[in-house]
Amino acid sequence: MTNRPLVALACATETWDGVPHTAVRRAYVTALEQVADCSVVLLPGPGLPDGLLGRCDGLVLGGHESNIAPGHYAGPPCSGPFDPDRDALALPAVRQAAAVGVPLLGICRGLQEINVAYGGTLRDLGSPDHREDPTLSRDEQYLPAHEVDVSRDGVLHRLLGGADRIRVNSLHGQAVGTLAPGLRREAVAADGVVEALSVTGARTFALGVQWHPEWYAATDPVSRRVFEGFGAAAARRASGRGEHRASDLVGHRGGGR
Repeated sequence: MTNRPLVALACATETWDGVPHTAVRRAYVTALEQVADCSVVLLPGPGLPDGLLGRCDGLVLGGHESNIAPGHYAGPPCSGPFDPDRDALALPAVRQAAAVGVPLLGICRGLQEINVAYGGTLRDLGSPDHREDPTLSRDEQYLPAHEVDVSRDGVLHRLLGGADRIRVNSLHGQAVGTLAPGLRREAVAADGVVEALSVTGARTFALGVQWHPEWYAATDPVSRRVFEGFGAAAARRASGRGEHRASDLVGHRGGGR
């Protein structure tokens, strides 16, 4: 459908055969198109073009194997690999999305980007407790692995219909160190790892999750609600933008009479 919300999906830079490529995993596009009911435009780095986010109805920062370079936050440095192009794109985009009221969804690395953009820190977990088992198939790696406690009366709590505890998958070696000012802890694992956060006082949907809801977005109830919630916020923005365009057009025609 041509009138679906248009959301920007941040890409990563990968090098294949010595040649840099702009890359994104298809699972994110599929979840956004089929579950969130959005159209997707890929957003490559480095840097964010002026005014681009204001023309979009949402921004998604997905996960990737790279980590945020330690120079972007205070505290103990974390391990690589790093992707400076993605850093240069995502970190300014987080703040700009909030400034212009664009719905924001951060997944895994995306949650960490939200935290760093607001002044928080990261840490290496130093244990395999939150890593995927490489001996399993991809489909098995993305199955729920542990429980998380959902903060009552938060964005995620409302999104999940009041659920206090959920099961999520776990495929990450880094996590929030210090939660940034201006962010709220939305869910936490038994070992204290921040599993979800939101932007306090955001004008619209602004949520980050440490797990990967994209893989089973069509069938897992928790994953589906995350993408449906984001899609609904993007649709509201698209509707409002459409009303503004229509009123501008009416005003222009009226002035010509």
